[in-house]
Amino acid sequence: MPEHQITIQHVVRAPRERVFAAFADHARFATLFGAVSTCIEEGTGEAHGFGSVRRIGRGLTSFDETIVAFDKPQRIDYQITRGSLLKNHLGTITFHADGDLTVVDYVISFDSKIPGLGGCMAWLLKRAWDRNGPRVLAQLNS
Repeated sequence: MPEHQITIQHVVRAPRERVFAAFADHARFATLFGAVSTCIEEGTGEAHGFGSVRRIGRGLTSFDETIVAFDKPQRIDYQITRGSLLKNHLGTITFHADGDLTVVDYVISFDSKIPGLGGCMAWLLKRAWDRNGPRVLAQLNS
């Protein structure tokens, strides 16, 4: 069981399919954390689906995330598969329809490759989400 975990719940005033599509789009996904991303390998069935790989960031600090579960429009799981100071990483995003709303449950769990750095990384990830995620998702509101 990874040592660090971030739990986010966010409600979006948009249909589940639209919210799922925003999270599945690799370029848009990174903006939730104020970052940039590109698709470097397409998935099976859908370009940004199962097996697809996105590169977050540029240069020496970039890292790759691979989609390891893709159950449209209910769930996306991804793991860091190259780069990063994190290990045993898993991001799980589930989408629940609630009338005209979509409830997003997002859990990121990980360990740090460098002892003592994990807590700082968790704080930075949560802060990046708080600064960017709600603003980006507000653009989806119906």
